[in-house]
Amino acid sequence: MRATIIAFVLALLPAYVHAQEGRSDRSETPIARATANVIVQALPESQYRAWGYRWDSVSIRISRIVRWHIFGPDLRDRASDAIVRRNGWLEAPGAQIGVSVFGGDESVTALSFEYDEFTNLDLLDALRDAGANVAFQSDYETYSEYVVTPPGRESGLLVLSRRCTSENSAAAQHCQNGAELKFRLE
Repeated sequence: MRATIIAFVLALLPAYVHAQEGRSDRSETPIARATANVIVQALPESQYRAWGYRWDSVSIRISRIVRWHIFGPDLRDRASDAIVRRNGWLEAPGAQIGVSVFGGDESVTALSFEYDEFTNLDLLDALRDAGANVAFQSDYETYSEYVVTPPGRESGLLVLSRRCTSENSAAAQHCQNGAELKFRLE
């Protein structure tokens, strides 16, 4: 009986926390789940770590979800040490968010998202719902860091931020959430 009560309380705890924070839980919306899915899929399976961050490898894992074509850098049109960026978007019914991938000649180093359809806490909840272990790393004035480790996959550092225009803005205040997944934690 005691175990049943404890299990029931633990099951209700996330909903209680969301209610206490005065926000609605949007972690189950299709766009939040799709974003979490891209983060999980972007991290290579541990057995493929040696080549899992190559441009073609990342493209194969996430291009079925994200609208773009990731192709490797071409040295003819830039300096060899330049950061390469490819942009795309992620769609779900009634929502769309921007996605960018960054890297160098050999591999992808980061993946970033910009969204206002859900909160950063919703994204963390959606990642946990997708089976990923999400561990708090550090908190700073303008961003927070979490280590994300999906089962059987490499870990990544997820940096979450929230930028808002001034409350006194003539165009009204607008806030934008951001997440950047950094690869190769070492």
